[in-house]
Amino acid sequence: MNALTTKAVAGLGVAGALGTASAGAWYVSRPKDVKSKLISEGLTLVGSSSKAWRSVFLTHNGDSEFMSFVGVESGKSDKEAGSKVMSACEGVMKVSVDSEDYNASLDKARKYCTTPNFKTIEAKVLFSDREIAFEDRDWKNLFTIHKGDDAFIEKVKKANSDTSLTKESQADTVKDKVKKFCDDLKIQSPDSGGVADYEKYCLQTPSSTKIFYENLGSRFVGESGWESKFDSIKTGDNSLFNDIKNTETLNASSPSDKGGSQLKAWCDKEVVKELSDSHQKTRDRCFN
Repeated sequence: MNALTTKAVAGLGVAGALGTASAGAWYVSRPKDVKSKLISEGLTLVGSSSKAWRSVFLTHNGDSEFMSFVGVESGKSDKEAGSKVMSACEGVMKVSVDSEDYNASLDKARKYCTTPNFKTIEAKVLFSDREIAFEDRDWKNLFTIHKGDDAFIEKVKKANSDTSLTKESQADTVKDKVKKFCDDLKIQSPDSGGVADYEKYCLQTPSSTKIFYENLGSRFVGESGWESKFDSIKTGDNSLFNDIKNTETLNASSPSDKGGSQLKAWCDKEVVKELSDSHQKTRDRCFN
């Protein structure tokens, strides 16, 4: 073999080695299952949020193929169906590329297990892991929280064709009207411009006054600090003494320890209650 032939063979050897290496690298990096295939395609998976899976259900529940895939009967609520949707998707995500079910599983996963094209405001907001209002308490609380917002009052009035509703209305009497406003809003398209209103006026409210104010960054006075709290508010709170008194009468000259202990007892009872028209009084007396 002459020198030229030797060089040519050596060159082919290098090329062959590089080709083999490239093929090996492709084999190692190729998707192994449905999940890795979706990721390689740049699709966004739903994740582990239960609210996100409920959103997926709300988006696809009119699709008979989807309902069969997730094993959910017609008429089920998103709260009942969300976990089944997640379970069905987890199952197809694990299917290997070598399985005879791979292509069918990949098709279902693409359609039903990635971030959907939301059809409603409710589905879009729920997917972002925020809980929507649904309890009787929520509708009352939402009115109590937002009744000072003229725009909110006008929107609720318009949704109910009710010109008599005002910020002076009682939460118990208008709760169903707040619900109707939110129910009308949630079924609209996310492109309708109502997402901001829904996020502002229709999300689940805290179960107690304490949780509500702590979520806003206020700190409950707690086990200590009641004496100084009493001293700081006693001259500016006209109804304080009458509200917190028990068997003993209080006034501005009452000792700090006596006033502080009665203030604490009052706050301990008030902060576990739902929001009410007097919730700002609770905030001023019980939080720093």
